[in-house]
Amino acid sequence: MRRMMIFAVFGLTGLATATLAQPSTQPPACGGAYEVVRLSTIKPGKMQLFLKAVHDHQAWYADHGLKDHILVGRILSTEADASGFSPTSALTVHTDLSQMAPPAHAPDDAAWNAYTAEYKASSDVTTMDVVCLEPSPG
Repeated sequence: MRRMMIFAVFGLTGLATATLAQPSTQPPACGGAYEVVRLSTIKPGKMQLFLKAVHDHQAWYADHGLKDHILVGRILSTEADASGFSPTSALTVHTDLSQMAPPAHAPDDAAWNAYTAEYKASSDVTTMDVVCLEPSPG
């Protein structure tokens, strides 16, 4: 059965910035779970590298024993490539957050540096929002 969801959206300059800048700041109560949603513009010919970045991002969390999941949403578009999806944009959703701020990692963490370099080489974040994903009332 498909479940309807309500999104309470907080812009990056609002809740996310306050939360990242001040770890003691508590976000408002959420009747579901907080998620990080990013819309990315994919650089020409770089979709496969972007998808690898998503895979390696997920692997980093799993390798560090964290429950976070990184999902990718391929976008249907009238400008679709042979796959039927947009070659120039994608959505990622970071679910089951271990914490609101990015996790601690060593500056020389090769796996962290590799996946972040893949994202930088393949895409630019267009928008990033923290959302409270709640079941629909009733």
